[in-house]
Amino acid sequence: MKKQQVPRSNRNINSVALGLILIFITITSAAANTQLVLTRDVHPDGEYKGMVDLTAVPGFDAARVTITVDGEKIAEALPSPYRVTVDFGPAAVQHKIVVTALGEDHKRVQWQQTINKGHLPLSVKIAAVDAANRVFEAKVTAPEDNPIVAVELWDGGQKIASATEPPYRFTIAPEHFTQQFVQVTARAKSGEEAADFWTPGGEAHVETVDVRTVPLYVSVVDGNGATRTDVDRALFKVIDNGKEGQILEFGKAFDQPISIALLIDASASMTYSMEQAEKAAVTFVKGTMKPGDRCTVFSVRDVPRREVPLTSDREAIEKAILSIHAAGRTSLYDSIASAIREMKDEKNRRAIVVLTDGGDNTSMLGFDEIDRMTKESGIPVYFIAYDSGEPTEVQDVNRLSYLAAETGGFLVTASERNLTAKYGDIERDLRGQYAILYKIVDFAKHGAWRRVRVVLDSPRLTARTINGYFAP
Repeated sequence: MKKQQVPRSNRNINSVALGLILIFITITSAAANTQLVLTRDVHPDGEYKGMVDLTAVPGFDAARVTITVDGEKIAEALPSPYRVTVDFGPAAVQHKIVVTALGEDHKRVQWQQTINKGHLPLSVKIAAVDAANRVFEAKVTAPEDNPIVAVELWDGGQKIASATEPPYRFTIAPEHFTQQFVQVTARAKSGEEAADFWTPGGEAHVETVDVRTVPLYVSVVDGNGATRTDVDRALFKVIDNGKEGQILEFGKAFDQPISIALLIDASASMTYSMEQAEKAAVTFVKGTMKPGDRCTVFSVRDVPRREVPLTSDREAIEKAILSIHAAGRTSLYDSIASAIREMKDEKNRRAIVVLTDGGDNTSMLGFDEIDRMTKESGIPVYFIAYDSGEPTEVQDVNRLSYLAAETGGFLVTASERNLTAKYGDIERDLRGQYAILYKIVDFAKHGAWRRVRVVLDSPRLTARTINGYFAP
């Protein structure tokens, strides 16, 4: 039987997240592997790195053996010959190994050993000194020949402070602590980095223990705002209500079908821009949809009008887009609500893409209602704020930007000259998403809002996804 875990990140080798490649084997290991025999009385000498065969000697027969490395369980109820193969990586790093042996007569023996003693890895751990006053301190380790040169504090992908001598202590300004999230990196002389983060989660006391698996779609952008599709799984961490979730599945979302609700502002102010808007929307559909994808089209006017229901028929979709005529006012919130209802039972990956030249002025729903509805839906909403020549209130744009950010989408501004290109930005984002399924086990209350954050073990990359969900 084989069991393989996520490979270790080459940038963070702290004791909790080694990312060991583990292979359980019940046959004789390849002769090329280093052998390490774990007994209670003999402490191992020398350096251990690369593929190492760990063999435990419990001292009695018919035992079942559990082995942990640096607190991470790598083998449980292992039968004779009590062997597991571990890849410790290319460099010799200090590790603590704990062996627990249980016998049929409930006999229990446990001991621990340390290998590569003194060979400390590059690591960083951030902790609150005084969270109420936003004071934090980082503890670091590093190899003797590759010392720490700086510990850096990050917020939203931007470096905001740096310390070059211990104690590595930071007092964070209020504007960088609005989400009560702290991320630091420790940089060594060689340029290698390790990262850690702090959240205040886990302090709330609520009613029931909850075990959930949560699907998540994540976009990653670099410092230039470019979508990245080459990010390793080992760099991702999901923080759900302040606690780290266990990533069960990870892949490219483009491999999964998508259902898109395309909303096009057809109010009177769009009269002279309608032709260009329709052409750009058709180009978007042609470039985005692949076999298995579905699309629905709504025109945004006095009352939302569904031009075509969810369908994979591209000809019908394009015909519906080109048949839209401008008239009336803008029931934007009601149109978004209609799109959510249209897609609520869809099993595909979903997205709502909205073209509008202004804010809402005639919906039955208010902003607070559509805010909650979009959050509950879990559907990312993308907005294209189009300049049709009509004045737009700053508050309207801010509200749309907020809705987009909360749902994992974004807002772009466009004119007749670059509208097609702006649709292309959304297309690239949808193509570049990662699909994650994670598990969270904690206390939860039905209907409570749970904040979600995806952290990348690289402050130069930013993850964008839904900001949370209401617990079922």
